[in-house]
Amino acid sequence: MKKSLGLLISLIIGLGINLSLALGQEENKGTLIADSQYFSIYAEAPVDAYAVVSKLKFDYLRFGEKLTKGAEDDLAQILVKTIDGLYLEVSDIIDIHIYSFKGTIRVLPDRPSLEALLKKDYNLDFPERSLYYFEKNTIFISQADITLGMLGHEMAHAIISNFFVVPPPPKVQEILAGYVEYSLNKVHGS
Repeated sequence: MKKSLGLLISLIIGLGINLSLALGQEENKGTLIADSQYFSIYAEAPVDAYAVVSKLKFDYLRFGEKLTKGAEDDLAQILVKTIDGLYLEVSDIIDIHIYSFKGTIRVLPDRPSLEALLKKDYNLDFPERSLYYFEKNTIFISQADITLGMLGHEMAHAIISNFFVVPPPPKVQEILAGYVEYSLNKVHGS
């Protein structure tokens, strides 16, 4: 009896260690640079909140003339407001509102980094600048290529995929996401 109890305890401990190792690998998303109401934004070095805000061409100077690259807390808050505002604008454009939505955005330095990560972690061959990956409820995007329209396009995929019980076919999603990108580019000129 003692042997079987000892074996059972060893087995449980072994499974726990393997599970925690697997979960630890899953959690390697980069550095959390902002956590908004709708998205947690992670970045791979050398990307930071300043790099993302500046690429989105958001008018951050209206939040204070002395805002600089070193003001990380302020920049994170501006990024949070930008991401949440963009999410709500995308929701309005496609007239689908999910106020309880929470997803992840992973910003990688460039397209080759994005392609390598998707291949290594998910065995996906995807040589594009951005992707919404439904299985992980995550937007993957290249910081070198990011625009407001592109990020809005991927947010539209996230909203559409999480709203419908059975997500619409990819072609229908692309039409709606393309319309979001067009609308954002028209209004914001990104």
